[in-house]
Amino acid sequence: MASRPATGANETARTLLIDRNRTGMEAIATALGACLRAEVHMQRAASGRSGADHLRADRYALVLFDLESLDDVAASTEEAVARLVRLADGALCIALSEGVSVSAAVAAMRAGAHDFVAKPVHADAFSARIAELARRHGKPLPLAAVAGEAGGLIGERAASEPEPATQPVILPLWRQEQQIIENAIRSFSGNVALAAAALELSPSTIYRKRQAWAEMESRRGAA
Repeated sequence: MASRPATGANETARTLLIDRNRTGMEAIATALGACLRAEVHMQRAASGRSGADHLRADRYALVLFDLESLDDVAASTEEAVARLVRLADGALCIALSEGVSVSAAVAAMRAGAHDFVAKPVHADAFSARIAELARRHGKPLPLAAVAGEAGGLIGERAASEPEPATQPVILPLWRQEQQIIENAIRSFSGNVALAAAALELSPSTIYRKRQAWAEMESRRGAA
């Protein structure tokens, strides 16, 4: 099998999109251009098998795959994603789909995808999500901004940037839980069922918590 070239600094923006449908490709490229400070080199594969061939031949920093385009890789979505994630060899892997079931989205993440994003992709939300995931998983993507500052790879601080002098704000546990759950809901474009599945909660638990938070806010406002 042919060996793949080593990943270098000029390859950190290399992206592979596995999607048989070209619709939405421009929106994805625009979103990536908004969050990366390097030129985006996007390679498209029209099928899962073709995408696997690309992954065997080259290294990519970011791999996006439409779940409905992987049916030629394996019989189950979970197995198809697992195979591609192994071939991606450390890349940030994002599953995409339009109208996918909760079980399929959860299966994709269980198989190794770093996140699931519903299509159609909205540039602002998608670019913010990519930046957040790259930081969280320590992927060396060249973000356009790090903590509000221009330039730098993930995890790097500008040489002249001073350490923060103030202590971080400590929120009550219920408020931290609220932020985690609301962020999950936003990442799934408002789909509570998908957010609940990703957080390993039931949708009814999220609805109960949201009701409790609303009542707490109401009592605090009346005090």
